[in-house]
Amino acid sequence: MTSEETVAAGAAPTASPATFRAVPLPALVAVGFVAVGISPIAFQGGPWFLLFLVPLALAWWLVRTRTVVDTDALRVVSAVGSRRLPWGEVATLRVASRGWVRAVRTGEGEQALTGVRARDLGRVAQASGGRITMPTPEEVAAAREHERELEATRMRVARLREREAEVEAEVEAEVEAEAEAEAEVEVEVEAEAEATSDDADVDPPADESGATDTDRQRRHSADTQDGDGEARA
Repeated sequence: MTSEETVAAGAAPTASPATFRAVPLPALVAVGFVAVGISPIAFQGGPWFLLFLVPLALAWWLVRTRTVVDTDALRVVSAVGSRRLPWGEVATLRVASRGWVRAVRTGEGEQALTGVRARDLGRVAQASGGRITMPTPEEVAAAREHERELEATRMRVARLREREAEVEAEVEAEVEAEAEAEAEVEVEVEAEAEATSDDADVDPPADESGATDTDRQRRHSADTQDGDGEARA
């Protein structure tokens, strides 16, 4: 055995790339059924033939979108392009909502890894050739629990805001009701004042002869003075 054969025998096996898809390729069968379903309409000719673009677009998306992991980098392929992230630019992998995995870059920002879920982290670690370590089940469970707590906190905040809005609406309604009540009281007071002033302007009531109380008082004073004059005489 040569020295080269000895080195090759002692070397660790090379990690093979791993491919992850959001939708498995067997879904192309469903796309084929879609094409068959629309074919009677599409074969009518004219612009109807363009309906075949729908299953073609679906098939293109299913075949293209994927994430390829190897020992050099992460490659995220979309329907219209691709992006390569060397492992040196990846700080860590984060489990986002619903178990999807995102790559946190050493600079700023994150990159969604199409088709990679939390359950696939073992395959990602193996395909990376030791670039990353597989998180323990406890760490994955803790990340999911943290996401649930964040969602519950967002829901509580939303309910509190709704309650504050309801309280503000009730306070505004009470203020408007008080203002209307004060306006009604002011109108009643003004009406009473006008009625009082009208009563003051009316002449005192007269008796059957047409004489008022003022006339009767004047005649009584004159009779009294006449009686005093006769007594002196």
